[in-house]
Amino acid sequence: VTSIGDSAFYACISLTSIEIPNSVTSIGDSAFYACISLTSIEIPNSVTSIGDSAFYACISLTSIEIPNSVTSIGDSAFYACISLTSIVIPNSVTSIGGDAFYDCTSLQYNEYENGLYLGNTDNKYVCLVKAKSTDIASCTINGNCKVIYQNAFSSCKSLTSIEIPNSVTSIGSNAFYKCTALTSITIGNSVTSIGNNAFQNCTSLTSVTIGNNVTSIGNIAFSGCTSLTSIVIPNSVTSIGIETFSGCTSLTSVTIGNNVTSIGSEAFYNCTALTSIEIPDSVTIIGYSAFRDCTSLASIEIPNSVTSIGSSAFYDCTSLTSVTFANPNGWSAGTTTIPSATLEDPVTAAAYLSSTYYYYTQTWTRSDN
Repeated sequence: VTSIGDSAFYACISLTSIEIPNSVTSIGDSAFYACISLTSIEIPNSVTSIGDSAFYACISLTSIEIPNSVTSIGDSAFYACISLTSIVIPNSVTSIGGDAFYDCTSLQYNEYENGLYLGNTDNKYVCLVKAKSTDIASCTINGNCKVIYQNAFSSCKSLTSIEIPNSVTSIGSNAFYKCTALTSITIGNSVTSIGNNAFQNCTSLTSVTIGNNVTSIGNIAFSGCTSLTSIVIPNSVTSIGIETFSGCTSLTSVTIGNNVTSIGSEAFYNCTALTSIEIPDSVTIIGYSAFRDCTSLASIEIPNSVTSIGSSAFYDCTSLTSVTFANPNGWSAGTTTIPSATLEDPVTAAAYLSSTYYYYTQTWTRSDN
Protein backbone atom coordinates (compact mmCIF):
# COMPACT_ATOMS: atom_id res chain seq x y z
CA VAL A 1 0.00 0.00 0.00
CA THR A 2 1.48 3.33 -1.09
CA SER A 3 -1.47 5.62 -0.46
CA ILE A 4 -4.68 5.83 1.50
CA GLY A 5 -7.23 6.85 -1.08
CA ASP A 6 -9.83 9.58 -1.00
CA SER A 7 -12.68 8.75 1.44
CA ALA A 8 -11.06 5.38 2.21
CA PHE A 9 -12.42 5.25 5.77
CA TYR A 10 -15.11 7.87 5.33
CA ALA A 11 -17.51 7.93 8.32
CA CYS A 12 -16.22 4.67 9.83
CA ILE A 13 -17.79 5.75 13.07
CA SER A 14 -16.67 2.73 15.14
CA LEU A 15 -12.99 2.90 14.10
CA THR A 16 -10.92 3.68 17.22
CA SER A 17 -7.33 3.26 15.98
CA ILE A 18 -5.39 2.40 12.84
CA GLU A 19 -1.78 1.63 11.96
CA ILE A 20 -0.51 3.08 8.72
CA PRO A 21 2.41 1.12 7.18
CA ASN A 22 5.72 2.75 6.21
CA SER A 23 4.99 2.18 2.53
CA VAL A 24 2.29 4.89 2.50
CA THR A 25 3.36 8.26 1.03
CA SER A 26 0.05 10.12 0.97
CA ILE A 27 -3.21 10.34 2.89
CA GLY A 28 -6.03 11.22 0.52
CA ASP A 29 -8.85 13.73 0.73
CA SER A 30 -11.47 12.85 3.37
CA ALA A 31 -9.58 9.62 4.12
CA PHE A 32 -10.74 9.52 7.76
CA TYR A 33 -13.61 11.99 7.46
CA ALA A 34 -15.98 11.82 10.46
CA CYS A 35 -14.28 8.83 12.08
CA ILE A 36 -15.80 10.07 15.30
CA SER A 37 -14.42 7.28 17.52
CA LEU A 38 -10.82 7.55 16.30
CA THR A 39 -8.71 8.47 19.34
CA SER A 40 -5.19 8.03 18.02
CA ILE A 41 -3.29 7.58 14.79
CA GLU A 42 0.39 7.27 14.01
CA ILE A 43 1.51 8.73 10.71
CA PRO A 44 4.76 7.13 9.44
CA ASN A 45 7.65 9.24 8.20
CA SER A 46 7.09 8.00 4.65
CA VAL A 47 4.00 10.25 4.27
CA THR A 48 4.64 13.52 2.42
CA SER A 49 1.13 14.95 2.13
CA ILE A 50 -2.11 15.00 4.11
CA GLY A 51 -5.13 15.64 1.90
CA ASP A 52 -8.07 18.01 2.20
CA SER A 53 -10.48 17.12 5.04
CA ALA A 54 -8.37 14.05 5.81
CA PHE A 55 -9.34 14.03 9.51
CA TYR A 56 -12.38 16.28 9.30
CA ALA A 57 -14.61 16.01 12.40
CA CYS A 58 -12.56 13.28 14.07
CA ILE A 59 -14.02 14.55 17.31
CA SER A 60 -12.33 12.00 19.62
CA LEU A 61 -8.80 12.59 18.32
CA THR A 62 -6.79 14.20 21.15
CA SER A 63 -3.28 14.49 19.74
CA ILE A 64 -1.40 13.87 16.54
CA GLU A 65 2.24 13.97 15.51
CA ILE A 66 2.99 14.84 11.91
CA PRO A 67 6.36 13.40 10.83
CA ASN A 68 9.25 15.35 9.28
CA SER A 69 8.50 13.89 5.86
CA VAL A 70 5.25 15.85 5.44
CA THR A 71 5.49 19.05 3.37
CA SER A 72 1.82 19.94 2.86
CA ILE A 73 -1.35 19.80 4.95
CA GLY A 74 -4.57 20.19 2.97
CA ASP A 75 -7.61 22.40 3.39
CA SER A 76 -9.79 21.53 6.41
CA ALA A 77 -7.43 18.64 7.26
CA PHE A 78 -8.30 18.70 10.97
CA TYR A 79 -11.48 20.76 10.78
CA ALA A 80 -13.69 20.45 13.89
CA CYS A 81 -11.38 18.04 15.73
CA ILE A 82 -12.80 19.50 18.91
CA SER A 83 -10.88 17.22 21.33
CA LEU A 84 -7.50 17.85 19.71
CA THR A 85 -5.27 19.49 22.31
CA SER A 86 -1.87 19.13 20.65
CA ILE A 87 -0.50 18.71 17.18
CA VAL A 88 3.14 18.47 16.15
CA ILE A 89 3.99 20.44 13.01
CA PRO A 90 7.45 19.52 11.65
CA ASN A 91 9.93 21.91 10.06
CA SER A 92 9.39 20.14 6.73
CA VAL A 93 5.91 21.67 6.32
CA THR A 94 5.87 24.53 3.81
CA SER A 95 2.14 24.90 3.16
CA ILE A 96 -1.00 24.53 5.27
CA GLY A 97 -4.39 24.75 3.60
CA GLY A 98 -7.31 26.93 4.57
CA ASP A 99 -9.37 25.98 7.63
CA ALA A 100 -6.91 23.19 8.46
CA PHE A 101 -7.43 23.74 12.19
CA TYR A 102 -10.80 25.48 12.12
CA ASP A 103 -12.97 24.86 15.17
CA CYS A 104 -10.23 22.89 16.96
CA THR A 105 -11.45 24.56 20.12
CA SER A 106 -9.23 22.62 22.55
CA LEU A 107 -5.96 23.17 20.70
CA GLN A 108 -3.14 24.61 22.82
CA TYR A 109 -0.64 27.01 21.27
CA ASN A 110 2.91 28.23 21.85
CA GLU A 111 3.00 31.98 22.52
CA TYR A 112 5.65 34.40 21.29
CA GLU A 113 5.44 38.22 21.10
CA ASN A 114 1.66 38.51 20.60
CA GLY A 115 1.51 35.51 18.28
CA LEU A 116 0.16 32.00 18.84
CA TYR A 117 2.03 29.19 17.10
CA LEU A 118 2.08 25.45 16.46
CA GLY A 119 5.34 23.57 16.05
CA ASN A 120 7.48 20.78 17.45
CA THR A 121 9.98 20.09 20.23
CA ASP A 122 12.90 21.65 18.34
CA ASN A 123 10.93 24.53 16.83
CA LYS A 124 7.77 25.60 18.58
CA TYR A 125 7.06 28.31 16.03
CA VAL A 126 6.66 26.58 12.65
CA CYS A 127 3.17 27.96 11.99
CA LEU A 128 1.86 31.31 13.20
CA VAL A 129 -1.81 30.43 13.57
CA LYS A 130 -3.23 33.68 14.93
CA ALA A 131 -2.57 36.84 16.86
CA LYS A 132 -2.99 36.70 20.61
CA SER A 133 -5.73 39.27 20.23
CA THR A 134 -7.15 41.44 17.46
CA ASP A 135 -6.31 44.44 19.66
CA ILE A 136 -2.50 44.07 19.32
CA ALA A 137 -0.56 47.09 18.05
CA SER A 138 2.66 45.22 17.26
CA CYS A 139 3.96 41.71 16.72
CA THR A 140 7.44 40.36 16.17
CA ILE A 141 7.20 37.17 14.13
CA ASN A 142 9.54 34.48 15.42
CA GLY A 143 12.59 34.01 13.21
CA ASN A 144 11.90 30.28 12.90
CA CYS A 145 8.34 30.68 11.61
CA LYS A 146 7.71 29.10 8.20
CA VAL A 147 3.99 29.56 7.62
CA ILE A 148 1.71 32.50 8.37
CA TYR A 149 -1.66 30.83 8.52
CA GLN A 150 -4.89 32.11 7.00
CA ASN A 151 -6.60 34.90 8.98
CA ALA A 152 -3.58 35.09 11.31
CA PHE A 153 -3.88 38.87 11.77
CA SER A 154 -7.29 39.40 10.20
CA SER A 155 -8.96 42.59 11.49
CA CYS A 156 -6.05 43.51 13.78
CA LYS A 157 -7.02 47.14 13.27
CA SER A 158 -4.35 48.59 15.61
CA LEU A 159 -1.41 46.79 13.98
CA THR A 160 0.78 49.47 12.35
CA SER A 161 3.82 47.61 11.01
CA ILE A 162 5.24 44.12 10.75
CA GLU A 163 8.33 42.52 9.27
CA ILE A 164 8.07 39.06 7.80
CA PRO A 165 11.33 37.17 8.45
CA ASN A 166 13.23 35.27 5.79
CA SER A 167 12.22 31.97 7.38
CA VAL A 168 8.59 32.36 6.18
CA THR A 169 7.74 30.54 2.94
CA SER A 170 4.01 31.21 2.61
CA ILE A 171 1.44 33.83 3.64
CA GLY A 172 -2.05 32.41 3.93
CA SER A 173 -5.31 33.80 2.63
CA ASN A 174 -6.75 36.74 4.58
CA ALA A 175 -3.59 36.76 6.73
CA PHE A 176 -3.62 40.56 7.14
CA TYR A 177 -7.16 41.24 5.94
CA LYS A 178 -8.52 44.60 7.08
CA CYS A 179 -5.46 45.59 9.12
CA THR A 180 -6.53 49.17 8.57
CA ALA A 181 -3.66 50.79 10.53
CA LEU A 182 -0.89 48.81 8.81
CA THR A 183 1.31 51.29 6.92
CA SER A 184 4.17 49.18 5.57
CA ILE A 185 5.10 45.57 5.00
CA THR A 186 8.31 43.83 3.99
CA ILE A 187 7.91 40.32 2.62
CA GLY A 188 11.06 38.22 3.02
CA ASN A 189 12.92 36.54 0.20
CA SER A 190 11.91 33.03 1.26
CA VAL A 191 8.19 33.64 0.68
CA THR A 192 7.00 31.90 -2.48
CA SER A 193 3.26 32.55 -2.32
CA ILE A 194 0.93 35.30 -1.12
CA GLY A 195 -2.57 33.97 -0.50
CA ASN A 196 -5.92 35.26 -1.66
CA ASN A 197 -7.11 38.42 0.13
CA ALA A 198 -3.87 38.43 2.14
CA PHE A 199 -3.72 42.24 2.50
CA GLN A 200 -7.19 43.18 1.29
CA ASN A 201 -8.55 46.47 2.65
CA CYS A 202 -5.34 47.45 4.43
CA THR A 203 -6.40 51.02 3.78
CA SER A 204 -3.35 52.71 5.38
CA LEU A 205 -0.78 50.58 3.58
CA THR A 206 1.50 52.88 1.58
CA SER A 207 4.55 50.68 1.04
CA VAL A 208 4.96 47.01 0.14
CA THR A 209 8.23 45.24 -0.62
CA ILE A 210 7.70 41.84 -2.24
CA GLY A 211 10.57 39.36 -1.94
CA ASN A 212 12.39 38.02 -4.98
CA ASN A 213 11.13 34.44 -4.64
CA VAL A 214 7.39 35.06 -4.71
CA THR A 215 5.96 33.18 -7.69
CA SER A 216 2.24 33.82 -7.22
CA ILE A 217 0.17 36.69 -5.84
CA GLY A 218 -3.32 35.53 -4.98
CA ASN A 219 -6.69 36.85 -6.00
CA ILE A 220 -7.73 40.11 -4.30
CA ALA A 221 -4.41 40.06 -2.39
CA PHE A 222 -4.04 43.86 -2.22
CA SER A 223 -7.53 44.90 -3.29
CA GLY A 224 -8.84 48.00 -1.58
CA CYS A 225 -5.41 49.17 -0.36
CA THR A 226 -6.45 52.72 -1.08
CA SER A 227 -3.23 54.36 0.19
CA LEU A 228 -0.82 52.18 -1.78
CA THR A 229 1.06 54.40 -4.23
CA SER A 230 3.51 52.06 -5.94
CA ILE A 231 4.26 48.38 -6.34
CA VAL A 232 7.12 46.41 -7.85
CA ILE A 233 6.21 42.90 -8.91
CA PRO A 234 9.46 40.93 -8.99
CA ASN A 235 10.68 38.79 -11.88
CA SER A 236 9.93 35.64 -9.90
CA VAL A 237 6.17 36.19 -10.22
CA THR A 238 4.52 34.36 -13.11
CA SER A 239 0.90 35.42 -12.68
CA ILE A 240 -1.14 38.27 -11.21
CA GLY A 241 -4.41 37.01 -9.80
CA ILE A 242 -8.00 38.17 -10.17
CA GLU A 243 -8.68 41.60 -8.59
CA THR A 244 -5.19 41.58 -7.06
CA PHE A 245 -4.86 45.38 -7.00
CA SER A 246 -8.44 46.40 -7.72
CA GLY A 247 -9.58 49.56 -6.01
CA CYS A 248 -6.04 50.73 -5.20
CA THR A 249 -7.11 54.26 -5.96
CA SER A 250 -3.78 55.92 -5.06
CA LEU A 251 -1.63 53.58 -7.13
CA THR A 252 0.41 55.64 -9.59
CA SER A 253 3.37 53.37 -10.34
CA VAL A 254 3.41 49.67 -11.18
CA THR A 255 6.41 47.66 -12.32
CA ILE A 256 5.53 44.21 -13.65
CA GLY A 257 8.31 41.62 -13.66
CA ASN A 258 9.39 40.16 -16.98
CA ASN A 259 8.25 36.62 -16.21
CA VAL A 260 4.57 37.41 -15.70
CA THR A 261 2.53 35.56 -18.32
CA SER A 262 -1.00 36.54 -17.31
CA ILE A 263 -2.73 39.55 -15.79
CA GLY A 264 -5.90 38.38 -14.09
CA SER A 265 -9.41 39.66 -14.59
CA GLU A 266 -9.99 43.02 -12.84
CA ALA A 267 -6.37 42.92 -11.63
CA PHE A 268 -6.09 46.73 -11.73
CA TYR A 269 -9.79 47.58 -11.92
CA ASN A 270 -10.58 51.08 -10.64
CA CYS A 271 -6.96 52.10 -10.10
CA THR A 272 -8.01 55.64 -10.87
CA ALA A 273 -4.61 57.30 -10.27
CA LEU A 274 -2.64 55.01 -12.57
CA THR A 275 -1.31 57.06 -15.48
CA SER A 276 0.90 54.54 -17.24
CA ILE A 277 1.99 50.93 -17.04
CA GLU A 278 4.47 48.87 -19.02
CA ILE A 279 3.33 45.38 -19.92
CA PRO A 280 6.38 43.13 -20.40
CA ASP A 281 6.69 40.97 -23.49
CA SER A 282 6.26 37.83 -21.37
CA VAL A 283 2.53 38.50 -20.93
CA THR A 284 0.24 36.47 -23.18
CA ILE A 285 -3.15 37.09 -21.52
CA ILE A 286 -4.78 40.27 -20.23
CA GLY A 287 -7.95 39.28 -18.36
CA TYR A 288 -11.38 40.84 -18.67
CA SER A 289 -11.78 44.26 -17.04
CA ALA A 290 -8.09 44.09 -16.09
CA PHE A 291 -7.65 47.87 -16.33
CA ARG A 292 -11.30 48.91 -16.37
CA ASP A 293 -12.04 52.34 -14.90
CA CYS A 294 -8.37 53.31 -14.78
CA THR A 295 -9.55 56.80 -15.58
CA SER A 296 -6.08 58.44 -15.55
CA LEU A 297 -4.43 55.90 -17.85
CA ALA A 298 -3.36 57.85 -20.93
CA SER A 299 -1.38 55.38 -23.01
CA ILE A 300 -0.34 51.75 -23.14
CA GLU A 301 1.67 49.45 -25.36
CA ILE A 302 0.50 45.92 -26.13
CA PRO A 303 3.58 43.75 -26.68
CA ASN A 304 3.90 41.10 -29.38
CA SER A 305 3.56 38.31 -26.78
CA VAL A 306 -0.07 39.16 -26.00
CA THR A 307 -2.55 36.93 -27.83
CA SER A 308 -5.69 37.53 -25.75
CA ILE A 309 -7.32 40.65 -24.29
CA GLY A 310 -10.44 40.03 -22.23
CA SER A 311 -13.69 41.91 -22.69
CA SER A 312 -13.81 45.39 -21.12
CA ALA A 313 -10.08 45.14 -20.30
CA PHE A 314 -9.71 48.90 -20.87
CA TYR A 315 -13.36 49.91 -20.73
CA ASP A 316 -14.08 53.36 -19.31
CA CYS A 317 -10.43 54.35 -19.29
CA THR A 318 -11.62 57.84 -20.11
CA SER A 319 -8.14 59.38 -20.53
CA LEU A 320 -6.82 56.62 -22.78
CA THR A 321 -5.89 58.21 -26.10
CA SER A 322 -3.08 55.96 -27.30
CA VAL A 323 -2.79 52.18 -27.53
CA THR A 324 0.19 50.92 -29.49
CA PHE A 325 0.14 47.33 -30.74
CA ALA A 326 3.57 45.82 -31.34
CA ASN A 327 1.80 43.44 -33.69
CA PRO A 328 -1.46 44.78 -35.15
CA ASN A 329 -1.96 41.77 -37.41
CA GLY A 330 -4.39 38.88 -36.97
CA TRP A 331 -6.64 40.38 -34.30
CA SER A 332 -10.34 39.64 -33.91
CA ALA A 333 -12.94 40.97 -31.50
CA GLY A 334 -15.26 38.06 -30.94
CA THR A 335 -16.02 36.85 -34.48
CA THR A 336 -15.18 40.18 -36.10
CA THR A 337 -11.80 40.58 -37.77
CA ILE A 338 -10.07 43.87 -37.01
CA PRO A 339 -8.05 45.21 -39.95
CA SER A 340 -4.39 45.70 -39.08
CA ALA A 341 -4.59 49.23 -40.47
CA THR A 342 -7.13 50.08 -37.79
CA LEU A 343 -4.82 48.99 -34.98
CA GLU A 344 -1.83 50.71 -36.51
CA ASP A 345 -3.49 53.96 -35.46
CA PRO A 346 -2.97 54.29 -31.65
CA VAL A 347 -5.89 56.70 -31.29
CA THR A 348 -8.37 54.40 -33.03
CA ALA A 349 -7.03 51.38 -31.16
CA ALA A 350 -7.57 53.23 -27.87
CA ALA A 351 -11.12 54.12 -28.81
CA TYR A 352 -11.94 50.54 -29.82
CA LEU A 353 -10.68 49.13 -26.52
CA SER A 354 -12.05 51.77 -24.18
CA SER A 355 -15.30 53.14 -25.54
CA THR A 356 -16.45 51.76 -28.89
CA TYR A 357 -19.48 49.59 -28.26
CA TYR A 358 -19.26 45.99 -29.41
CA TYR A 359 -15.46 46.08 -29.60
CA TYR A 360 -14.83 46.66 -25.90
CA THR A 361 -17.48 44.08 -24.97
CA GLN A 362 -15.69 41.29 -26.83
CA THR A 363 -12.65 39.17 -26.04
CA TRP A 364 -9.87 40.02 -28.45
CA THR A 365 -7.68 37.23 -29.76
CA ARG A 366 -4.76 37.17 -32.14
CA SER A 367 -3.98 34.44 -34.59
CA ASP A 368 -0.68 34.26 -36.46
CA ASN A 369 -2.17 32.05 -39.15
